[in-house]
Amino acid sequence: MTAVQQDILHEEEEFDYSQKIEIRKVDSSAPMRWLSKGVADFKVSPMLSLMYGVLYAAIGLVLMYLTYHNPIYTFGMVTIFYLAGPVIAVGLYCMSRHIEAGVKPTFNEGCRAMCYNPVGVIGFSIVIGMLIVFWSVITAALFAVYFGSMTITGDFFGTLMANKQIVPFAALLGIIGLFFAVVCFSLSAISIPLMTHRKADIVTAMVTSVRAVKKNPVVMLTWAFAIVALIGLGFAFAFVGVAITLPIVGHASWHAYRELVVDDRVMTVDDCDLPVFPFMRGKLK
Repeated sequence: MTAVQQDILHEEEEFDYSQKIEIRKVDSSAPMRWLSKGVADFKVSPMLSLMYGVLYAAIGLVLMYLTYHNPIYTFGMVTIFYLAGPVIAVGLYCMSRHIEAGVKPTFNEGCRAMCYNPVGVIGFSIVIGMLIVFWSVITAALFAVYFGSMTITGDFFGTLMANKQIVPFAALLGIIGLFFAVVCFSLSAISIPLMTHRKADIVTAMVTSVRAVKKNPVVMLTWAFAIVALIGLGFAFAFVGVAITLPIVGHASWHAYRELVVDDRVMTVDDCDLPVFPFMRGKLK
């Protein structure tokens, strides 16, 4: 192990990552500021950001192709894409982390994040997976209750919209979905960036994220709407737009975390020589 790595390990041992994390109160212009910084990070390494975006867009296109014949499945797929967004964007958070440090990011940032805090990232992924399963069960159960006896004649969407149960179904699904979205966003708003920067545990990360939302409710609501709008815009162009909007949102989310959490420590080039798995050691440049 190099002297730099030993120094980093010593610093991490001295720093209490479980200490109460202070949250800032931010102004109403914060979401636009985060987006502006996200665009700036996108411009620093546009091809790499686009590679991440294209990968996610390709996954979305495949899922859309597999579910295009059933709007309910398509709706479920889109909502899952939103829920899994914080985990999907982990590589983009780490790109911004290293751009901030003056280090040129690489395509391995997602893997390096796993190496830096594997327990936290994997644990949070499991939590998101459980939420996705829970939401899928709720959607399927509601559909069965309202449309279990519906006969499909060929035009599934037309038959569904003509059913008189569509209004109460949509209303109830919307109410439950809104509550679910608030809970999920509160838990995940800054959790992964926090875990990949301060090496916080999953409980600390989620509690801090909820505290950040609670302290800045209007700003974070605006930020949530901005995320939905940008990713939705990507969906509107048959997922092709996601290749651009998702990387920008991912980079911007890193800056949201950096502004919401009081932590003036900025990683340097030497700090980026993080001890990771043996086959992935070395300075990130």
